[in-house]
Amino acid sequence: MRGNNNRVIGDIIRKLMKNPKLAGKLDELDALQAWEEIIGKQICKYVADQKIYKGTLYVKLKSAVVRNELSYKKSEFISQINNRLGKKLLTNIVLK
Repeated sequence: MRGNNNRVIGDIIRKLMKNPKLAGKLDELDALQAWEEIIGKQICKYVADQKIYKGTLYVKLKSAVVRNELSYKKSEFISQINNRLGKKLLTNIVLK
C-alpha cells in the first residue's frame, strides 16, 4: 500500500513540474536563493526587498554605500546566478 502511494505522489510532483508557470516560479526562487548565497549573510542584512520580473532581479537596499559597491559587480552576479541555475534566467539586476 505504501509503495503505491509513493508512486502516485511522485507522478503528481512530476506532472506539476512540467507546468511551465510553476517551473518558472521555482527557477525564480532558486535564483533568489543563489543571490542570497552569493552576496552573503552580511550584505543580506541590507536588503529590504527583492523580486524577479521578466528576467530582471530588482533589489531594494537600505544602504546607498552597499548599493554602490554591489553595482560594480552586477554582471558578475548575473553570470554566477545563471551558472548555478544552469540556464540564462537573469539578464539584468536593478539596485534601488
